[in-house]
Amino acid sequence: MLWAARVLARAFGTLWELISRLRRRPTATDPAEELRSKLATTRARDSEPASAPAAAELEEPEPAPEPVQAPTEPGPPDLASLRRDVHARARALSEEMRGTSESD
Repeated sequence: MLWAARVLARAFGTLWELISRLRRRPTATDPAEELRSKLATTRARDSEPASAPAAAELEEPEPAPEPVQAPTEPGPPDLASLRRDVHARARALSEEMRGTSESD
């Protein structure tokens, strides 16, 4: 009789543990599915023709034009001269680093 009580207690304990574990788990949703549904909603909303009053409400007022400022630096140099400058600085830096490592 004692063995039956132990088996029954162990079965109820196992069942209680499983139920409590299932209760603790949050419902896991697939992030990819959430993004797909958001994309579908957005596409459906964008494809619907907007009525004139609704479109007028959604339009934002035009921003004020920004004041024109005089450029403080000359225009950007051409790509070839910029590339040459970058490579020259890199070579100088690598030669400087090699020079300091050899003297150690």
